[in-house]
Amino acid sequence: MKKYTLKYTASLTTGIALIIFILFSIEDYIYVLVDFGVWGVFALNLIFSLVVASILSGGIFLFAPVMNEAMANLRRMLRVESLSNPLLLKLSSEAPGTYHHSLNVSTLAQNAARAIGADSLLIRAAAYYHDLGKLSDPLSFIENQAGSEVPTELEADSIQDSAKKIIAHVEDGVKMATDAHLPSNIIDLIREHHGTTRAIYFYQLAKEKGLKIKKTDFRYAGPTPRSKESAILMLSDCVEAIARSNPFLTSDDIKNIVKKTVDERTEDKQFKQVGFSNNDMRKISNSLEETLLSIYHQRLEYK
Repeated sequence: MKKYTLKYTASLTTGIALIIFILFSIEDYIYVLVDFGVWGVFALNLIFSLVVASILSGGIFLFAPVMNEAMANLRRMLRVESLSNPLLLKLSSEAPGTYHHSLNVSTLAQNAARAIGADSLLIRAAAYYHDLGKLSDPLSFIENQAGSEVPTELEADSIQDSAKKIIAHVEDGVKMATDAHLPSNIIDLIREHHGTTRAIYFYQLAKEKGLKIKKTDFRYAGPTPRSKESAILMLSDCVEAIARSNPFLTSDDIKNIVKKTVDERTEDKQFKQVGFSNNDMRKISNSLEETLLSIYHQRLEYK
């Protein structure tokens, strides 16, 4: 549901209520000043009733399209976020690691969005689909490689090609989401969830191999996040992936993961279009830490 729709609805409702209140106050004032008699009071009540009915009818006429749009958006979003959506069923069967990663990212992002009053319904749905493009080649991504023989890329001339394949999952996801007619605001979050960050594994590998690296090499096309929801999704995606790759995490480890991720993304100017306040960042960081602790806390070994 779009924010402007809610603001318009609230303004319209307040305006109608204020006009009716003023009309009834005027009517009461007239009664005090003038003695109309029985039939005069009847006529005055009839006139004011017709005026109020006209105002309400006009308000309903203006209000109905807005409510219809809001309800249509809500129904569309509820269909999209259903885990029985065909795209999500396909993701769960063909890229199960990516699917479970996306569920965890959704929980992280939704909690963080609530912490700062961002759109938690939008970000929950977008998180389900943010890695949809990995369906193009699931085994190229580490979370789907369990039990598979996946060769390690060691040749210098193959590093950049491998990085391009990884980076392509964003545009592949945008295309799949567009073809499936997902809402445009979800597609925006898919497009922006890596911003212009680097595919860091291949970047570091290229440096180790002594390859010449341009500024734009190994970077996602972007754009950088343009909304708080998009930025939260970026952070949630990154911290979940790091935490997932570490089997034994303490609370200090989790705090360090979150802090390092926030600091690196901030230093890389990934949030320049968002306008997070220091308070926003503190609340988001605290939320990410708490949720990661609940997902990846150390478990006692039962004997």
